[in-house]
Amino acid sequence: MVNACPAESDPRPKVADFVSNKDSKALAGLVVEGTESLVGVVKDEIQRQEPGSNIIVVDRDLLADEDITFARDLSAFIDRKLAEGRKVNLIIVGDIPIVGWNGILDKYKGAEMQVYYVAAACRQVPLCTKIDL
Repeated sequence: MVNACPAESDPRPKVADFVSNKDSKALAGLVVEGTESLVGVVKDEIQRQEPGSNIIVVDRDLLADEDITFARDLSAFIDRKLAEGRKVNLIIVGDIPIVGWNGILDKYKGAEMQVYYVAAACRQVPLCTKIDL
């Protein structure tokens, strides 16, 4: 029998390899710390390894602040950030209320961009997954 649930663990010792290694695809966190803590750990490590990059946490607050309602709005937002000439690291937090947000990512294959998706997996284990572009 295969267990598909990630084992919870402290992400701090593994986050450097997770961010730098293209083969590393998922990083679990601790249930007691939740997804927000995992987002912070990943964001801090990206900032440490790529200080010139643009790190954007896409959550409901950002969507409201930027008036993003549809996938095309999110795409236009990403286009504006890429036009700044710096690498874009998107951290998508949870189930954002935009139908088809993941479908627009195909447009960015080969772009100077990395997407991370953070959500609670089974047994509420926080999980950060890299999305291949």
